[in-house]
Amino acid sequence: VSKTHVSYLVAEAFKYSHIVLASVTYNLNIYPVMEDFLHHLKVLNLSKRVFGIIENGSWAPTAAKTMLKMFEGSKNLTFTDTTVQIKAALNDASLAQIDALADELCK
Repeated sequence: VSKTHVSYLVAEAFKYSHIVLASVTYNLNIYPVMEDFLHHLKVLNLSKRVFGIIENGSWAPTAAKTMLKMFEGSKNLTFTDTTVQIKAALNDASLAQIDALADELCK
């Protein structure tokens, strides 16, 4: 989302049934361009999609909670049970979460 115009991202989102959203925690929120992208998806009523979420943050990762909250009230969206939390860098625990997320998305 940092290098691609939001219009292209939205067009791509309408092509796929399963989407992984990944964001860093940025001032206890999500990265501004990711927030803009999610806002567009919400107002355009993207539906019938399955979302997986990955968050990253060093001392207080809150990106996943913020992304989920942005979609409150949306209809026909499913979120995986697995949410990946990366604390600054990948480790064995976060790699296991990524594997679990991949397995859940493939079902």
